[in-house]
Amino acid sequence: MEQRLALRWQTLLTQHFTQLSLADIQQSWSRLLAHYREAHRHYHDLQHIDACFTWFDQVEATLDNPLAVALAIWFHDIIYDVRRSDNEEKSAQYAVTALTNFVVSATLVQQVYELVLLTRHPCKPSHELTYLVSQHDQALFLDIDLTMLGQADAIYAGYEKSVRAEYQHVPLWLYKFGRKRLLKQFLGQPKIYYSDYFTEKFENQARVNIQSVLKL
Repeated sequence: MEQRLALRWQTLLTQHFTQLSLADIQQSWSRLLAHYREAHRHYHDLQHIDACFTWFDQVEATLDNPLAVALAIWFHDIIYDVRRSDNEEKSAQYAVTALTNFVVSATLVQQVYELVLLTRHPCKPSHELTYLVSQHDQALFLDIDLTMLGQADAIYAGYEKSVRAEYQHVPLWLYKFGRKRLLKQFLGQPKIYYSDYFTEKFENQARVNIQSVLKL
């Protein structure tokens, strides 16, 4: 999996940022790898990024700005500290720094920044993004990040165990309280998924999965 992702990263940067040397690309990959390999990650790791790209590949042809969405996938969980509440902001700022060092357009930097901030779930696509990332792209990006909610029972149960492992320092009663509060927010929305594509695939199963946790 790491080799597949390394090749994807190298291909993305080589195709779109010709000013970067191979050494630049390899160095940036090493930095990404160091973050996503952190020992405290049990779900928000390279496997999650790989899963996101599995679904990205299914909808890439429909995206208005696939480059911005791809970069946002790479960076959206780059900073992950369960003891902090600003991981999305820190990840978005990391993306700004990395992309600025790549010497890419300010517009692209801002688009990626704002997409990463959208992962403060639950968060709806917005008309108000400064550089007008299309709502279509926002919806698909958000849905890609949440595909795990709609997976088959056993896979979803494994996901819940992985998230709990990331919060193992939190007493179980307190963890359950916070987890259920978050999941109730998803369940209280008219739709968990914002795009027709992912709604059709995962909406019903996601609601079943969430209800199963709320009953515990």
